[in-house]
This record gives sequence, C-alpha cells and structure tokens, in this order.
Amino acid sequence: MFNFACPFKFMLAGTLLCLTLLNSNLAHAESSAAQLTIDVPFVELHSGPSAGYPVVHVVEQHEQVSVLLKRTSWLKVRDKRGIEGWFHEDDLRGLSQHGEAINQHVIGTEAFMQRDWEAGVMYGDLEGANFYNVHLGYVFTPVFSAEISAGKALGSISDSDLFEAMLYSHPFPEFTLVPYIGIGGGIINTKPHSVIADSESRQSTLMSAAAGVKYHLARNFILRAEYKLSLALTDRDENEQLQSWKVGFSVFF
Repeated sequence: MFNFACPFKFMLAGTLLCLTLLNSNLAHAESSAAQLTIDVPFVELHSGPSAGYPVVHVVEQHEQVSVLLKRTSWLKVRDKRGIEGWFHEDDLRGLSQHGEAINQHVIGTEAFMQRDWEAGVMYGDLEGANFYNVHLGYVFTPVFSAEISAGKALGSISDSDLFEAMLYSHPFPEFTLVPYIGIGGGIINTKPHSVIADSESRQSTLMSAAAGVKYHLARNFILRAEYKLSLALTDRDENEQLQSWKVGFSVFF
C-alpha cells in the first residue's frame, strides 16, 4: 500500500517555507535594485525600449536612478521622483555605480531578479517515458512566482498529457545558481497503447512538489534543471507516485 505521509509532509513543508521566505524577503527584494549615478550633463529616458519611443523625461547630472528591468540592450530605470523610463545600454558609459565604472554583470543580474514573465521548454524523464514540457510563469517578486505548464510523456506502454499550476519560492535569488522549491497540482490524462478491454484511458488529479535550480546564462536566457515528485489520485485501490527529471531553458521579459 502506498505511503501518503512522505509526499504530503514534503508538500506541507514546502508551503510553509514558501510563505516564510516570501514574508522575510519582500523588503530585501524591493531595495535590491542597482543604483546608478548620472556623470554626464543629462540622460534622456524614452517611454519604451527603443529609440522609436518618445523621450518622456531627462535625468540631470549627479542624480541617481534605480535599475528596474533590462530588455535586450535597453534598461528601464526610475529616478528619485518616481518617474520611469528607458535608456540604451550605450548610455552606461556616462553613469557610475558607487563612484566606480558600471559592472555589466551586476546590471544583468538585476534584470534577471526584476523580470516579470518567464517562458520556456524542458525535456526529461517521467517514470521511464520521454517527457516534453512547456511553461509560462509570472514573477511576483524575486522570491515568489507562479507557473502553468503543459507536458507530454511518450512511453512504451502508454502516453500521458499533464497540465499543472505551481507556486515557487526562490529563497536566494542573488545566487549564481538560484535554488527553488515549489508546490502545486493539476491533471494527468493517460492513454495506454494496449487495446485489451481493461486498458482504458484515464484521468487523474495530480499533487506535486518540486525542487530545482536556475542559472542566468546571458541576456534574457535561463538554464533550468528540476526534479518533481507527484501523487496521482486515481479511482483505483492504490494511488500512483510519479517522479520526473527535466532540464531546459527559458527566456524572461
């Protein structure tokens, strides 16, 4: 008989940890944006990430701006009055950070931490079957995010379609390798290859807990690896424990 205690304790612990880390890191996340000082007479801010957008504000020499987001070669910043706008990364030559030259790696890290959306593809193994997965996530803070995903498992005995919604916590978003944990649920539709009478297609509810790491590769690209433990609640005498491993990449914007 399957032991429910282990996966349910794992999911409960993950929930409590997510909430604790979210509350303790919100203030840090809000104050972590890089502060840049204008060293040239002025820098023009555009309304969007392109020279085709109109100039909406001018930040003058010696003023400071906070980096909010980096999209391709454009940075979104906010000045001391709360006015936001975009400037090209070439303008960084006229700015400094703490009196020193701009560290492009720091700017890239800040863009990664301040991202709003993340989408990607992954490939791996689900109980011996080839597993393909696509996902779309929204980042509430550098610590807390939500994600929906759709996956396809192609096995020798059966094929499965998985649809899930997950909540994730990234307790150390400033690390080079960012660890994360998550909990969530969804459904799995399984279609056996056999045509015998008792091999019918079935749908089950999933309860899942996940752990993984992310690595900001360059620009808007992220490498990702994840392990997930799921419990499929079936209408049979025993429920099923499913394990999956997958790796892939994402883009953020």
